[in-house]
This record gives sequence, C-alpha cells and structure tokens, in this order.
Amino acid sequence: MVRSIGQNFIRFDIILFNLASSKREGIFFKSFYKSLSWIGNGPVYAIVALLELVIGIEDGRRMVWAALIAFGLELPIYYVLKTKVKRLRPFEHFPKIKNLIQAPDRYSFPSGHAAAAFLFARIVSFQLPELVLPLFLIAGLIGYSRIYLRVHFPLDVLFGMLLGLTCAEIAITMVF
Repeated sequence: MVRSIGQNFIRFDIILFNLASSKREGIFFKSFYKSLSWIGNGPVYAIVALLELVIGIEDGRRMVWAALIAFGLELPIYYVLKTKVKRLRPFEHFPKIKNLIQAPDRYSFPSGHAAAAFLFARIVSFQLPELVLPLFLIAGLIGYSRIYLRVHFPLDVLFGMLLGLTCAEIAITMVF
C-alpha cells in the first residue's frame, strides 16, 4: 500500500515535470531561467545579507542571524536527504531529456535552490512585509527555473520549498 502510494507520487511528479519543463527552448526562456537559477546560488544571499547590514535596515543584524541559523539548520538536512534518498535528476532518469544547465551534483531531491530561495524570502519578508509578494514571486520562479532547466522534478522543488520555509520559521522564532 505505502509502496503503491509512493509510486503514484512518482508518476504524478513525472507528469508534472513533463508539463512544467516545457518545450519552449528559445534563447529568451533559457537565458531568463538560467539567470533566475544563478540568483538562487548561495553567494547572492551573502551579498544581500551584507547589504542589509551596510544600508542599515532596521533589525538587519537580527535578519542576518536568523538567516545564518536557518541555513545552519537547512544545509545539513538537505545534505542528508540528498545522500540518503539518492533520487536521480530528470536528465539521468530519462536519457532522452537534455539538461539545460550543469547540475551542481548528482542527486535531485530536495532542491537546494528552492530551499534557499524560500528560506531567504520568508526571513526578509518577516522584517520587510511590503516585499512579501516580490520575494515569494522570485522564490517561486527560482524553483520553477530548476524544473524548466531539467535538473529537478516538481516534488524536489516542493519539498525544498517546505524545507526552507520550515527552517526559516524556526530561526525567526529563535531570533525575533
């Protein structure tokens, strides 16, 4: 029964992947989603955190502490899940699918980009609620970019989002 439920989730995930990874491969779409994926890399968050401190956003230090705590929680969980679940990436699961960027590692689950993007969006929007919509829109687009670029399945991104949001909430509770 549990195995059947798991297999149904995987089938559903593959259907979603086929819908979401779109056949639109024009230069605009590739460039747009590659740029979004790049924004989701770790150094970008460090630069934004430094800017928060430099320009003196109210409680900027607390935001940075919350982000450090949240990433400190998220990264080990992410790493353990990656190495224990060992879900192959879409382009390895389906040899006919060509990835549109180089994957950072071999395994797909969970999406670290989605985890980081939603973690960061939640922490910043907690302190700057007027930015909640653009921050979560960008986080969602970063997550979608990973599917479009064929390095993640939708459930990888969904679980990454949940992981990031959970770690952010724990950190916010600890710091604020």
